[in-house]
Amino acid sequence: MAAKGGRKNLKRAVNDETVILQPGQSIMQVVSLRGSNLIEVLDAKGEKALAIFPAKFQNSMWIKRGSFVVVDDGGREEAIESGRKVACVVLQVIFHEQVRVLQKSPECKEMQKENQG
Repeated sequence: MAAKGGRKNLKRAVNDETVILQPGQSIMQVVSLRGSNLIEVLDAKGEKALAIFPAKFQNSMWIKRGSFVVVDDGGREEAIESGRKVACVVLQVIFHEQVRVLQKSPECKEMQKENQG
């Protein structure tokens, strides 16, 4: 789990291969980069949303289309109802090695079966 704080803690979190999701967090895939720290993400249900990429990630982590990120989407429904466009906040960038570990985990396989069935 990533510690709160500055850039050095972000770099420590990159070396950690396990991704532990807290309540209100989910893994989403980046669909497009909108500029001004805004990205469009796609959740497991196929719904798109706008997420903000915080300034603390600037110059230390980069993302591109197809990347996976952990977002805080606890207030997503409330944001959509109130008319705000930005519904999520990026908490962590998931790298290729971490994605491979997640795909092999039993939780991920169960989520894929639920989405298909």
